[in-house]
Amino acid sequence: MPRYSIRKNRIRQGYLDGFDLDEQTGELKLNSESLYHCIFLRGIDGIDTGARWGRISFKAVYDGEVVCCIYAAAVNFDTFEYNGEYIRLNEYFTDSEINSQDKILLLKRMGAKRFVGSDDVLLYELEGQYLYFAIEVTGEGDMVISNLFVDSIGDNFMDTFPEIYVERNSFFHRYMSIFSSIYNDFDDEIDHLPDMLNLDICPVELLVEYASWMGIDLKGGYLKEEVIRSIVREAYSLNKMKGTRAAMERILQIILNDDCIIIEHNLVRSWLKKENAQVPAGFKPKSIYDVTVLIKGQLNEDLRHQLIYILRQFVPARTRLNIAQMDEHVIIDSNSYLDINAKLPEQTDAILDKGTSLDGTIVLS
Repeated sequence: MPRYSIRKNRIRQGYLDGFDLDEQTGELKLNSESLYHCIFLRGIDGIDTGARWGRISFKAVYDGEVVCCIYAAAVNFDTFEYNGEYIRLNEYFTDSEINSQDKILLLKRMGAKRFVGSDDVLLYELEGQYLYFAIEVTGEGDMVISNLFVDSIGDNFMDTFPEIYVERNSFFHRYMSIFSSIYNDFDDEIDHLPDMLNLDICPVELLVEYASWMGIDLKGGYLKEEVIRSIVREAYSLNKMKGTRAAMERILQIILNDDCIIIEHNLVRSWLKKENAQVPAGFKPKSIYDVTVLIKGQLNEDLRHQLIYILRQFVPARTRLNIAQMDEHVIIDSNSYLDINAKLPEQTDAILDKGTSLDGTIVLS
């Protein structure tokens, strides 16, 4: 059955008022800073004059009290007489200088059908070579639109019945469309099954499962989605490096997006045994099984525990892992590489339970 997929290219050619396009997933999301939300697209060409249209469907995820309206009109020409002049419909509907309410009014003049509160509507009453439609969202809340399709027929089964039953837009026709919709949805899901294995676009829940197949536990929900995707993409190479310094460095780079310093205390002890080694006063090396990671900046407690949990999956056996968090600027008596060119701590306001580092001079407020 002829089906038109409304993907990123078609959406870019249209006009979004109060919507944002996610370039990675192709989803349309409400812009919280806008009071009005509407999508206008260029006309879909049905090739033949008087073409019949079947169905508009999309997946919508709501959060809050929002109402979705669909306006759809079909005409045989890509121009229309409006206010005494002929206008090119594609240019009109995608012109950012024209008010969205005026565009809705034009759709009504074109004989548009209005559907309220539905993400799956039948267009059996519409006939015309070009289909124009808009999606309008009102109310307060959030909404995400994806998997937008236009079917030119709308059903799969009517042609299998005797001619006496084949009456367009009849009760029987609309009734059979229910099963066609279910069939088409299943068919689309089957066609997109390979996407479930695409690490760039599959749901993040599946990424956690895929990581477990490779022996990496990413449960907890503390990591950002892009971090999880990066770890799963590199899971094979990370497992090959497991138990090495290189694996730890790469994990830290992925999660923190910054280079960290890793101190292996067995190497420190080896260096101290060398002749003429100058040991700082009061310095006591740790066990040969200790590894200290120096991180620039402060981590919240959840991320710190998750980082330790993931690193422990890649460190050598019997290794004891320590993490030292350093201030952005070196302050005397805080965690720092060297107290050289350090500055005196400045008085800082802090609030309990807000993840504030207690280095320097802290005044609780």
